[in-house]
Amino acid sequence: MNKQLQDLLITIVAGMGMLLSTLDTGIINIALPFLKEQFQTSTDIAAFTITGYTLALAISILPLGVLSDKFGKLKISYLGFVLFGLSSLFCGLINNISLLIIGRIFQGIGAAALQATSAALITTLVSEKRKNSSIGILGIMIGLGPILGPSLGGIILSLSFWQLIFLINIPFVIFGIACNNFLLNKLSEKNNNRQLDMLGITINTLMLVSLLLGLSLLNKSHLFVVGIILILSSLLLGIIFYYVELNNKHALIDIKGLKNNPQVISYLFQTVTFGFASAMIFLLPPFIFEQSYHLEVGQTGFLVLGAPTGLVLFSRISSKINNGNKNKLFSHIGLSIIIISLIFLLLINPNWPYQLLTLGLFIYGIGGGYFQPANIASIMQASPMEIQGSTGALQRMLQNVAISIGSAIGATCLNIWLNDLLLATRIGWGITLILVIISLKEVFKFSHHNS
Repeated sequence: MNKQLQDLLITIVAGMGMLLSTLDTGIINIALPFLKEQFQTSTDIAAFTITGYTLALAISILPLGVLSDKFGKLKISYLGFVLFGLSSLFCGLINNISLLIIGRIFQGIGAAALQATSAALITTLVSEKRKNSSIGILGIMIGLGPILGPSLGGIILSLSFWQLIFLINIPFVIFGIACNNFLLNKLSEKNNNRQLDMLGITINTLMLVSLLLGLSLLNKSHLFVVGIILILSSLLLGIIFYYVELNNKHALIDIKGLKNNPQVISYLFQTVTFGFASAMIFLLPPFIFEQSYHLEVGQTGFLVLGAPTGLVLFSRISSKINNGNKNKLFSHIGLSIIIISLIFLLLINPNWPYQLLTLGLFIYGIGGGYFQPANIASIMQASPMEIQGSTGALQRMLQNVAISIGSAIGATCLNIWLNDLLLATRIGWGITLILVIISLKEVFKFSHHNS
């Protein structure tokens, strides 16, 4: 096969999978009130259409990463497209909230297969000269999901055809399957004989269920204590998971390997920080625009696009000028720009023009555009080729969990300081700023150590 065509198709498969899976994380959020009315159910029950998807994605992404190293990334991504497509069709055809939740769970598993393989497909199958460009495109797809999700969801609901929220995936899935199938018939992959760590999977599942359910209960005053108990239980399970996996030959996460490579731990911590920061960036500004500046929802929807627009534009720009040897430099630049944007956002008050808030978000997006592709490339380069799927899955799982944590903490700040929005948002920005400064310090520490 022509190498240029191969690289293009792999980038399409990886990018399409990432776009669909991130799009469906947010597209249904805006539809919750509509689904509540449509199915005559409670808000808590309707919210399980989000929680079920998020939990299924988080729980299954690591095992699917291991399976992609064992059987091939293209096979697992193909499975992901098929499962995601069938479950999208199922969700679009049924008219029962329980069945919709089940469909969303299977959709989450399909999304996990797509996310687990996206970066690994590029790092193992794309030629060196196009690898950085492909990773940049992957960064764009990650950024496009949050942009298109709420906007597309709003447009679809205005058409009074809620099923289209799910059915709109089908043509893209068919295109992804066609490209994936073509590559499967033309390429062979190097696989390993790694076994599934069932004990590790079980503990990891219990840990993530406890953590994510606990986080979802923090903003419910009558269930706050239950949420805290679940989060503490997840920490205990995390400690158990660490010691079980430490000397496990087929560990779900190679704890011993990570301990011997602290630089990778630093990269992963940066991933977590960026996920946390992104959650704050998408959660807090709409409240500021609507409550402090008294803007309409339509205006707010346009003004909050500053961050994802900057991310999309500068992911492409940074990948074009990065030859693969500038990942640490671009991580420095990206995190530094993010720090500047957070300081700017921390200082903003309602007396300033609202356009300055969008400018602050755009500056954040510029930093994210430099940071995210470089961070993905650094993590994948530091990992052996035979476990690229597992590494990519770990990176995505950590970022998804960090987004959930950031969203929960941001929502808790807004609930606690309900009558002081400025204080609530400044606390959110402040926590995020501290985390990013620590991340940047880690980057400099390892850069100095390796120089």
